[in-house]
Amino acid sequence: MKYYNGNELKWSTDDVMLNAEHLDVKLTEEEAESILIATFEDNEAIMQFLNEEITDSILTFNALKTNKLKDNELH
Repeated sequence: MKYYNGNELKWSTDDVMLNAEHLDVKLTEEEAESILIATFEDNEAIMQFLNEEITDSILTFNALKTNKLKDNELH
């Protein structure tokens, strides 16, 4: 089984601290870590969103692939 490990999926306590700063909330590093873990732990909304995006990508890929096959048949 292969896994995707892209940079855009990496979150750190720095991200939490930056968001807190924008909200004028002061957090310790430990609090930021706790918030980060709680955000991703068993978060059904994130999983559902990612599954919907994967579905959209599959449908787009298939449509492009189908159109390419049709174009090749015409030539």
